[in-house]
Amino acid sequence: MLISFVAIAPIIVLILLAFFSHRNFLTSAILALTALLSIGVFVWQITSTTILASAAKGVFVALEIIAIIFSALLVLEIFKKLGGERAAQQIFDKISPDYRVKIVLVAWALIAFLEGISGFGTPPMIAVPILMAIGVTPIISVIISLIGGSLPVAFGAAGLPIMYGMAFVVGESLALEAASIIVALNIITAPLVVATILFIASKEKNRWREMRNNIFFIIFASLAVSVPSFVAFHLLGPELTSIVGGIGGMLIISLYAFVENILKKIKTLKFSIQNIFPFAPYIIVAILLTVTRIYYINNFLREAWVIDIPSIFGTGINYSFSPLVSPSAAFFAVAIVFFVYLLIRDRDDHKYKTEIINNAAQKLIKPAAALITILIFVQIMFNSGINNAGLPNMIVSAAYIFSGAGQVVILLAAPFIGALGAFIAGSATVSNLLFSSIQQSTALMSGSKESIVLAMQGMGSAAGNVIAIHNILAALAIAGLGAHSERKVLRANLPYLVIYLVFTGILGLVVTAIIV
Repeated sequence: MLISFVAIAPIIVLILLAFFSHRNFLTSAILALTALLSIGVFVWQITSTTILASAAKGVFVALEIIAIIFSALLVLEIFKKLGGERAAQQIFDKISPDYRVKIVLVAWALIAFLEGISGFGTPPMIAVPILMAIGVTPIISVIISLIGGSLPVAFGAAGLPIMYGMAFVVGESLALEAASIIVALNIITAPLVVATILFIASKEKNRWREMRNNIFFIIFASLAVSVPSFVAFHLLGPELTSIVGGIGGMLIISLYAFVENILKKIKTLKFSIQNIFPFAPYIIVAILLTVTRIYYINNFLREAWVIDIPSIFGTGINYSFSPLVSPSAAFFAVAIVFFVYLLIRDRDDHKYKTEIINNAAQKLIKPAAALITILIFVQIMFNSGINNAGLPNMIVSAAYIFSGAGQVVILLAAPFIGALGAFIAGSATVSNLLFSSIQQSTALMSGSKESIVLAMQGMGSAAGNVIAIHNILAALAIAGLGAHSERKVLRANLPYLVIYLVFTGILGLVVTAIIV
């Protein structure tokens, strides 16, 4: 048990510094990395070669994410040059003058669709600039975009957290059983997500009264996404759950706005090409991401070009990357096409040759260093099982804190463990890969039903993305926010996350009581 507390110490250092110190996140991450290296060398007896190999892999993975951020920033700059911010405001004003509808459409339904087709921090990169364009402040845009993705992430990137993250560890049958519980419980938890989005984005002085007055809309909007997701899961499988949920939600909420506008005699839904064209880059990106997630196309692209570095420094730590299936490929392709279009359209203005690239690069500099540091931290923890002390890796050791607990503690703790994995790695898939086997083992030891504990893990890993550092840094870069903004996001999202995780754990206990 002592070794478990030692293993979790670097994470505690990172959490305390990130949430409560006045240092910027880069400094906090470096200090936490120093603590990790000290424990790794003196307790786990990790060799310098393993540390260097882990650091190298961390840099490689960071460069993948940096490529996504940079390419998304390029598309954002092009979106602005095409008049996208003004167009977004006009379109959403025409769909509905009601800010509730506009915010929920983007931060809830659109985010669900984007999570389904891409995931890995991409959705806020598209949603944040649209929210800013319709009048939401940059920091609030980041916060509610992250919260809006806390449910659909469970089936993000064409079902990857379930079909790869969980099924790879516990088997497809058990993973699908857990997923069926997740998609059902999401119907119950969705109103909490929508209510939180509207509460944070509210412009009213008495926010609680506004929530009471909008209970019907909150429930309607939550069901507009969660019910199509439920149906899609049972008819089409986990790969299309969030995709169909997002599309269904956008159509149903837009129909609601259309009917509401008719009743209020408001003219609506008259768009011109000038309104729609600035969104062409994002529309094409969404299409490309959808197409490249089709099974056979995805397999072809994945194998067509692979950057493979086996056994880095002879340690057995491998790195592999398929650039053509990365979201950055779609963003870069669209950016190049529209960059050329702008050069032709405004051939007398040569500023386009450098302005778009410079603006994107300047927003990337600050988060890039923090991303590299945190991913080195993550990879050293992942690979700490390669040691001379005969100890399991630090993440597994830390999770064993809960291994001897009873059924109630296991069910209440399971979502928090899932969220911890997502906080560290910035990925529900990675969290499921890391902790699903531990959750399964603790379920068996405590007499809990495995699928329910795994469902708690899956829901926690999805919700944990609201405080995942690289997702926050990427979204802040898109919003153009600077130093210390990440702390504001963490402090805003943490209360929601805790409430959500406790509520999820209680639902797990209720489901256990009903089934057993």
